[in-house]
Amino acid sequence: MLVVPIPEREFNLYGLALPEGPNFEPYVVVSGWKCDNARSVGGVLLDHNTGALAIRAFRRRIDHCFVVTSSKSGFASHDAALIELKAAMRPGEPPESIQPGVKKRPPLLEIGNRKPGENFKLLTGTPNHVPAAIAVGEIYLAMPNPDDNFVSDFQTTNFDSRLFELYLLAAFREQGVTVLQDHESPDFLIKRAGHECFVEAVTANPKEVKIQGLTFPTFAPESQEERLLGAPAVRFAKTLRSKIQRGYEKLPHVLGKPFALAIADFHAPSSMVWSREALPSYLYGVHAKVEMGPDGPRAVGSVVDKLLGPEGIPAGLFRDPAMSYLSAVVFSNAATLGKFNRMGFLAGWQPPGLKMIRSGIFFDPAPNAVKARDFEMDVLSDEYAALWPRGEEWCQELEVYHNPLASRPLAFELLPGAIHYFELDGELVFRSIWENTVLSSLTDAKFASK
Repeated sequence: MLVVPIPEREFNLYGLALPEGPNFEPYVVVSGWKCDNARSVGGVLLDHNTGALAIRAFRRRIDHCFVVTSSKSGFASHDAALIELKAAMRPGEPPESIQPGVKKRPPLLEIGNRKPGENFKLLTGTPNHVPAAIAVGEIYLAMPNPDDNFVSDFQTTNFDSRLFELYLLAAFREQGVTVLQDHESPDFLIKRAGHECFVEAVTANPKEVKIQGLTFPTFAPESQEERLLGAPAVRFAKTLRSKIQRGYEKLPHVLGKPFALAIADFHAPSSMVWSREALPSYLYGVHAKVEMGPDGPRAVGSVVDKLLGPEGIPAGLFRDPAMSYLSAVVFSNAATLGKFNRMGFLAGWQPPGLKMIRSGIFFDPAPNAVKARDFEMDVLSDEYAALWPRGEEWCQELEVYHNPLASRPLAFELLPGAIHYFELDGELVFRSIWENTVLSSLTDAKFASK
């Protein structure tokens, strides 16, 4: 069986299965390889500071999960390292056995006798979602210890929540974060650079009924006040409060450590395209208004006490001293089939004739800018690749809202690739390593007409 070279992005997707993802500091990957239809994957690594070469090989178990089988250093040349790597990959040999005490991973995409949900059918039954199906499958296999209901939930009625967990794993590990699932809850313990935080994931889900006089819209409200303080903010509030009431911070393994809630919005069709602004409005109790200043329009923060609606839900979750144990709220609007489809597509799973166009809005960093910048690009174009130093990454839409009253803050160094929002001198500001920040987008994946 031949050992063949693979693109860096394909290697990185497989590499999400490694304990800290495809990150090998001080080494970088200089060549990636696979054999037996990716039963074995390996990389030759280089430390640019010293010139040292190393290898890392990982092979699939009989349940398709990867395990590291070789990690060596001290090679004199790339050729010497590659000879050792190919031997370590053991082409033609059967998969690795599962060690005693390790649970066999059930197949994610085999439906069996279950009645599949609509999203699962879309993922597995449409040719233009083949890249997403492959990306989803690899990240599921990379999870340290998914719970026993993960597969049935994903295939039926809890698809969105489980997709969000898969997204978080990819976004965390991509940043060199160690992700553990040693406890039933919270969902993750993440560690990096001497910092750690427990993270519990939750999604705002659809409601078919009116709640206390508020109808959850299927489109973006025209009123800015309604969009920031109305139904979307109420949905975020109710969803977060439902998790807060479970008292995760009191669990023995969580007690005294940073704790964050991670939330994604699926409360209405395409709601994550337009609802993200409501989250900081609820968390910080600040309503951004556009006013005319001496240099033109400018955004001005206005303090609010309550969200819209007859329930009068208090605004400013982070203003409550009782919430000091909540280190931060993590948010992303990228836990979508569009994101997984793009990342699988960019990794090399490109069905002939399939084209992807991503359109949306960028954050405009210009002083006093109050409107976003529109964009529309081919995902495979040089223009799109040039937006970020290494092209599109999982963590670019990951946002961390820091609680200014947190007794145990979430360290910025824990998630360096996220966009961090925090208060400074009484104002809400942000920190990001990305020059181009996508606020929201849609991806159109179609086969070219013959």
